[in-house]
Amino acid sequence: MEAKQLNWGILGAAKIARSLAPAIRESRFARAYAVASRTLAKAETFANEHGFEKSYGSYEALLEDPEVQVIYNPLPNSLHCEWTIKALNAGKHVLCEKPLADNTAQCEQMIAAAKKSGRLLMEAFMYRFHPQTSKIKELVTQGTIGEVRIVRAAFGFPLNQEVPNVRLVEKLTGGCLMDVGCYCVNAIRNLLGEEPISVLGYATRGKTTGVDLTFAGTLIFSNHRVGIFNSSFQTVLDWGVEIVGTEGRIFVPSPWKPNAQLASFTVETRGEPKTIEVRDGGGIYHLEVDHFSRCILMRCKNLPEPAEQSRSEGSSGKTVWDKRGRLNIPLAETTR
Repeated sequence: MEAKQLNWGILGAAKIARSLAPAIRESRFARAYAVASRTLAKAETFANEHGFEKSYGSYEALLEDPEVQVIYNPLPNSLHCEWTIKALNAGKHVLCEKPLADNTAQCEQMIAAAKKSGRLLMEAFMYRFHPQTSKIKELVTQGTIGEVRIVRAAFGFPLNQEVPNVRLVEKLTGGCLMDVGCYCVNAIRNLLGEEPISVLGYATRGKTTGVDLTFAGTLIFSNHRVGIFNSSFQTVLDWGVEIVGTEGRIFVPSPWKPNAQLASFTVETRGEPKTIEVRDGGGIYHLEVDHFSRCILMRCKNLPEPAEQSRSEGSSGKTVWDKRGRLNIPLAETTR
């Protein structure tokens, strides 16, 4: 490795950026170098709070800095494609928040830009980097629960619809599917190891916001295997993954944010449940930053979330991914 640390820059001061900033600052492979916001004052506040060295009052200024090597893009969903491509064209590697883009066509454009620039592009599904996730995948692959027939996934939480939030803005590609349902689709595809052959989605939309407040989907895979998921802004905290096979099942109570010190899940075979513990797995954001940085430094392509997989997710999901009526999704409206 020619360098020991990479200069990271953040586009925007979004809430999720505040989760990743400490991981950048504390990484052996990353340097908290610069942050940009739409106003210099906001960027300076973020930089002071999180230990970044430079502040910029525009996204363009950050991309023009030749010292910036990696860009983290946590902007609203509708801006992922535009600013990721601009960053790649400026010669930066990009870690882009999920979902990578609004649709398959945008994913294709982003992939092409990454290949042309010779830079790495990865989608930020941070849960994939925790050893709990790899352990579960290992057990499934080994046939511990027999042949997997059904995977169920859930991610829901209560969101106050009276308070302004980018998740509730349709033109910014808001909605629960793109915000948290994408985790469920990602996990189902990862566990079953292929693309679905048929998809059905059902959305309950808000009358005032126009975004999906609750979304349920069914994905049919080869050999009659099924993935079922639900996401919502209208429930108590609701997350989990259950993998049901011909000889047992695995239940994961905290799949999306496993604890850094002690994560656990249950494996049941022959009617006997057993708790599997994963100790000292590490923080998911720290693991994500370290992995992406090391891939860049070592010039490797071993990315758990490469852009090509995100493109597949966009195209194979079809009805699941297209919330705007371009495909035949049954819709219901709430009274809000």
